[in-house]
Amino acid sequence: MAAVVIALVIAFLWVPIAVLVFMSFADGGVLSFPPDKLTLRWYRVFLSNDAALDAIVTTLTISVPATVVSVVLSTMIAYAVNRYVFPGRSWLQLLATLPIIVPLVVTGVAMVLFFKGTLGLPDYISVVIAHVIRTIPFATLVILPTFLTFDRRLEEASKDLGADELRTFWQVTLPNIFPGIVAGGLLAFTLSFNEFVYTYFVKGSGDPTLPVYIWNQIRYNVTPEVNVISVVFLLVAVSMVLVAVSLTRVELLARR
Repeated sequence: MAAVVIALVIAFLWVPIAVLVFMSFADGGVLSFPPDKLTLRWYRVFLSNDAALDAIVTTLTISVPATVVSVVLSTMIAYAVNRYVFPGRSWLQLLATLPIIVPLVVTGVAMVLFFKGTLGLPDYISVVIAHVIRTIPFATLVILPTFLTFDRRLEEASKDLGADELRTFWQVTLPNIFPGIVAGGLLAFTLSFNEFVYTYFVKGSGDPTLPVYIWNQIRYNVTPEVNVISVVFLLVAVSMVLVAVSLTRVELLARR
């Protein structure tokens, strides 16, 4: 019985994705299942679509810096929460995870009013900050357990040998928590790359990100190219997982 339930759950999660990948090879211009003929035409259309490729570049110019900032801040938050007792420690934990609880639309409206109306920030800066706010909670929840399971006796041994706290962090703590940072960065990048709601609210009339571009295509011109772009999202996510696994293995070998 348990095996049947697991199989049903897996099918529920992956069958729609498999259908999407299959439909990206549909020949017709109308999204209908099953397709009459399979072709690579829509992949060629996508590769020659300058607007879609520009949307990918725009997405990367936002996701990469947002991921870097998110990982740095999440690592600092996790380190502070784990290592120090200070006034407001519980509030810091709450604020770090609050964006998960608050509905995305509410936060999006609040950021529009604050970033645009109050601060008057440029569109690009507003979107990057919005993505950092979106990804920090998830990166923190991934990185914090790495600190909790870290053997602090290694730090004590480093300090006994004459290293100060900063040198101990760079040469002992950071190499050991690196797999957690990679995992947190992977999750942050994936969320940022796929973020739609915050981007849709905060971004102005400039070049759209890839999720916004897909939304516009669905609204005005539905073709199997939308499935192709969705496959690109899937490939990016899988690639990030493979990179993270590779880096983690290297780290484990180095640690041994």
